[in-house]
Formats: sequence, C-alpha cells, structure tokens
Amino acid sequence: MTSTPQAASPVAGSAALRTTPTHTAPTGTTTDSTVAPPRALPVEAFVDPRVRSVSTSDREVAHALIRKNYKITRLEGEGPEPFTYSRAVSGETRFALCRFEYRRGRLLTESEPAGFLVAGGVMAGQLSLRTRDHEIRVDPGAPFAFPSHEAKVMESFDLVLGQVLLDRAAVERELGAMRLAAPGGLRSTATEAVSAAMARYWSELVVHVHENVIRNDAAMASSLVRGSAFRSLVAAYLETFETNVVGVGGDDGVTPLPSTVRRARDYIEQHAHDDIGVVEIAEAARVTPRALQLAFRRHLDSTPMAELRRARLRGAHGDLVMADPTLGHTVAGVALSWGFAHAGRFAAQYTAEFGRSPRDTLEG
Repeated sequence: MTSTPQAASPVAGSAALRTTPTHTAPTGTTTDSTVAPPRALPVEAFVDPRVRSVSTSDREVAHALIRKNYKITRLEGEGPEPFTYSRAVSGETRFALCRFEYRRGRLLTESEPAGFLVAGGVMAGQLSLRTRDHEIRVDPGAPFAFPSHEAKVMESFDLVLGQVLLDRAAVERELGAMRLAAPGGLRSTATEAVSAAMARYWSELVVHVHENVIRNDAAMASSLVRGSAFRSLVAAYLETFETNVVGVGGDDGVTPLPSTVRRARDYIEQHAHDDIGVVEIAEAARVTPRALQLAFRRHLDSTPMAELRRARLRGAHGDLVMADPTLGHTVAGVALSWGFAHAGRFAAQYTAEFGRSPRDTLEG
C-alpha cells in the first residue's frame, strides 16, 4: 500500500483519536464504563457522547475482552512482559471512533464480518490482513478500509490502531438521500484509498469530527450537528474507498425511491423514539395514509409501521450495545423506552432482526 505522511493519516495523528477513558484502572485491572441509555427526552435534549473504555495488563483478560468485542473465531497472542491492552470508543450509534492498543506482543485473530464499515490507520507497530482472495500489509499512516463482507485474518505486532466505525444499516439508509444504492448490500471492494488527495481529506475530516464534534459537548447535544458529521463521514468514506455503490435510476437498472417514500423514511428515522403512527408519517410525506401504504408496498415491499418497528428495534439495539447490566440496565427497560411493552414479542422481533437475543447483546 502507498503510505501517506503521518500527519495526513485518518487516525494515525496523535490528535486524531486521543480518546479519554471515563476513568483509569490500576495496573492489572479492567474498566468498562458506559453511559446509560438515554431516556425518552425531547429531540434536542443533551445526550453525552457515548464512551466505552477498557484497559488491562493481563493478557488472558485482554483476550477475553477482544473476544467479547469482536466476532472472533480464532485468537492467538503472545509476547514479553510487561504487556498492555486498551480499547476506547467514543461517538454515537451511527458513527464512532476507536483506539485499539495491543502493546509488546503478537496478536493473530480470525473474525467474521461485523455490522460496521470500518476504516483504520496504523499509529504504531505492524499490521497485516488476509482474506480468501487478498493479503495486504498495512503501512503506518496510510488509511485503509477493512474487508467488510468476508472473514479476515489479522496479524499484528506491538499495535496501536485507530478506527472509524460506521453503522452499515445507517449508511445504507443514507444512500437513498444521496441517490445511490448498493445492490446486494453495501460492501468495500478494495482496502487502499483511491488517491493520496482523498486520503488526506479523510484524515482531516476524522480529526475534525473527533476534536470539534465528539469532544465538544455542545456539538454532541445537537442532533443536526451529529447528523451532519455522520453524513460527512459517509460521503468521505464512499469517495475515499472503493465500494459497490452505484447511482440510481441509470443503466444499472436500480429504481430510485419516490420522494414520498424518502420523506416518510427520513421522518421515521428522526422520530422513531416519539409517539407516531401512520397518520403522522403520512403527513410528513405529504400524502394520505392510504397512498403511503401503497407506496411502501410497491417500492419497499413493506409497510410504514413495519419500517417504524425496525427503526425502533435499531434504536433499542444501539442502547443495548451501550448498556451496562452492572449499572441496573435491563432488556425490559430498554424495550419499554422504545415502545415495546410486550417483552416476549420484543425478544422475538429483535432476534429475527439481529440474529441474537437482546439479553445476549446486553451481556455482550
């Protein structure tokens, strides 16, 4: 891969991901501190940047934590003492920045695809990636996209890694507003940035989001600012790394969604936590409830209420991921906050949507 200067890397600069843990653990202990899931608050009410951090000097504990946080199918790690591992994530459910450290040792993992699109940068150490068809060595300072749709083997030495995580489902929803589509599901098709100029642009944007959005309480309190940051990261990711995204309504045969459906879906995403139904969604889409039902059936093979239920399930999923059962967070409490009064039906719908039970997600 072609290297870019250290200062231009997306997450390799010292300022790019200097995430501050919520508190520091003594040597040999761990922390996993999570901001409580937000209650049903007004749209513009302040919600702290969600932060999760963990650190340990015990290699066995580190391996257990890595297995917990990633879809690991194989893990090997070894090296001299003293050893340190740390991971810190900050952001929101649609986008987050992560700093991962595995110092003084070799780490080999094999993992399944996750629900995030991930772009990274090696800040220190060495990293290589291998998939069924490709094998690459990642140069320090060069932004790269993780393989997003197939199993991968990663091997590293004395690694400090910065990552940008974009929720795949949220990105795919954003594609419609950009008149883009990803037939068969969004995926990256190459690891390197398309050019040095776009690598620099990606770098500067990530630093901006970290310093001026995530670390700025006032900015994170604004849904408009958070939304703008997310959309900027999505656009930059699509321009910086090769994907299977295509324009809609062209020779590819993909039909663009009508404005009625786009307005309705946007309204659902923005108000999933509110007490809304078909009438409110239809008013936002500027059509009658009957016309809205027909449009959703024709273009999405779905219904407005089914889309609303999925949006609320995604919201509950995000809260469960960030929740901490040791602080009294429960599946029932998260479900109720998103309008799911029947615990059994919620569990069944959640499992069908995400392939695991809500309790498994909570206990992580």
